[in-house]
Amino acid sequence: MWGKRIEPSALTVDAIAARIAGEDTRDAIARDDEQTGRTTVIVHSAPAKMFTPYQAHRMMQVHRGCDRTTCPRKMAAVNVLVGAGVMRLDRRAGY
Repeated sequence: MWGKRIEPSALTVDAIAARIAGEDTRDAIARDDEQTGRTTVIVHSAPAKMFTPYQAHRMMQVHRGCDRTTCPRKMAAVNVLVGAGVMRLDRRAGY
């Protein structure tokens, strides 16, 4: 949307309300998160497909306050980073 010129006639309250009503916001946000690695809303559900290492790193930053054993998204990110050899789990800490 940013950088695109929008006709003023498309910015009526009715037009905006109709566009929003037609969107499935949660699915759109989840798809955007997985494609870009950026997060608008913190989604804790497991990803539909495996993260890239870049996306996994970003998810670790976003979910730094989550416990990996209770947050499926953080667990998926940990698994990718461990598999890529970027991260090692500390066995002494019970990982």
